[in-house]
Amino acid sequence: MIHYSLQLFKESPPHRKHYIKHYRSIISAMVYRNASYKLDTEYTIRFPKALLTPIGIWPLYQDDTALRKTRRQVQIALIFCSMCFLLIPHAIYTYHDCEDLKRYMKVIAAQVFSLLGIVKFWTIIINKNEISFCLTELELQYRDVECEEDRKLIRESAKIGRFFAILYLGLSYGGALPYHLILPLLSEKVVKSDNTTQIPLPYLSNYVFFVIEDSPFYEMTFAFQMFISIIILSTNCGIYILIAGITMHCSGLFEVINRKIDLFMKETNGKLRDRLRFIIQRHVQATEYAAMIEKTFNVVFLSEMLGNTVIICFLEYGVLVEWEDHKTLSTMTYFILMTSILSNVFIISFIGDRLKQVSTRVGKTAYFLPWFELPIDVVKDVRMVILRTSRPSSLSAGKLFDLSLQGFCDVFKTSAAYLNFLRTMTA
Repeated sequence: MIHYSLQLFKESPPHRKHYIKHYRSIISAMVYRNASYKLDTEYTIRFPKALLTPIGIWPLYQDDTALRKTRRQVQIALIFCSMCFLLIPHAIYTYHDCEDLKRYMKVIAAQVFSLLGIVKFWTIIINKNEISFCLTELELQYRDVECEEDRKLIRESAKIGRFFAILYLGLSYGGALPYHLILPLLSEKVVKSDNTTQIPLPYLSNYVFFVIEDSPFYEMTFAFQMFISIIILSTNCGIYILIAGITMHCSGLFEVINRKIDLFMKETNGKLRDRLRFIIQRHVQATEYAAMIEKTFNVVFLSEMLGNTVIICFLEYGVLVEWEDHKTLSTMTYFILMTSILSNVFIISFIGDRLKQVSTRVGKTAYFLPWFELPIDVVKDVRMVILRTSRPSSLSAGKLFDLSLQGFCDVFKTSAAYLNFLRTMTA
């Protein structure tokens, strides 16, 4: 390149045009390569990978051997059995041994949360291939960006997803750990047959075939319940922030497309139709990526929206009951956990709403092009882009409704309506 630059100034003006043309062809042939695409990928998926790998359900493994696969399968089986060992005795106690209706109302939220964790756990396992495809495509899209500006746009979206990941982790662990640690200490002591008392378990349970009241089995059961509840919480958090990360990455792909449409008339390299064809290819890629995310996780989205509506309702009930009993610390614990769940619903609603907005913006950006200055055949192609974006990419909850900020408001209103019903029933 230096040789051509020097030759350009040595040549006389008639020959200089030839070297200018040849120099431009060399520059256009140079393709941008993102040398740090692996770091960009790791930046996007670091938190979910750290949470889901110890559980054995991280969908993207390299250099798998038969021994490692077998070990992961055994690990998955043990963790699932442990989840059931926590949830089933808790449900048996709640529905058969719990005599206080108010106490029953307060503990049912923990059962729904654990059930949601199991749903997400099996969603990752069943849809392992689809999620692996999404993660592999994410790395390839970072590698194949056309310029540094496109990379920065995708990284900015990834930064938002990473912020939501940190926020979600802080709210989830900050809300759930006091629920499991503080409330047992504040609850009424369990009276044993010999008139001694014990701190109640985090999950009051009826182990039909086991007697755990005596030491050291009681202490072992207490520690085991804490351990399994942390695993369930890690499963919920890992899958949640994985969804946030890849969805915000998809939003970044649409941001890149909007940028390219904005520069459509300003760029001079290549023909108009070639540049438009390139934009349409990228738009199809982003649309298919969003469709894969929606197809893979729509059951999770449905369970989250319905389950969190129930959880918020019972946590609101717990706040009111503890407030009426003048238990300040318990009231604060329930309130923190309720705020955490509300924030989680807001995050998943926000990323769904953002994806829908940026995919809709592609059509608006194309509409405001100076199409009257374009050839007729190019105008027809632009019109097809506008028609395609009239049905924007979105995330749906079980194909029933789209995730949006309006859906978040509906969750809050529905939980309040259920709360009024509970208050009337227990009055």
